[in-house]
Amino acid sequence: MELLLVVIILGLLAIVAIPRLASTAGDSKANTCRQNIAIINSQIELWAAQNGCRYPQTHDEFVENILKNQDIFPGKAPTCPYGEAYKYDPAKTRVVPHNHNGSGTGNVTSEQADGGGAESAEP
Repeated sequence: MELLLVVIILGLLAIVAIPRLASTAGDSKANTCRQNIAIINSQIELWAAQNGCRYPQTHDEFVENILKNQDIFPGKAPTCPYGEAYKYDPAKTRVVPHNHNGSGTGNVTSEQADGGGAESAEP
């Protein structure tokens, strides 16, 4: 009887703990993505300042001059922990936030990508 009670208590603890652990891992990935976007955007600003306040005009130019530039990102540029590519918007001169479709952790919004706010929940 006591063993059954212990198993039930452990089961209840697992029901509470496992979703929290999974949520924490997702939050960590979303935070990493958000910080990567902020780092890339700051490097875009630095590159523009070094190039006469000229920003990349296309996504391809952004990839060549920023992401693949070994002086800016020695070794390898930051990547989204969910495997999604970062996209550059020439009109905003920024890497635009993206959704982590199917991840269940939420979106990275413009404000969050610039280093503020909390993530919004996906439906």
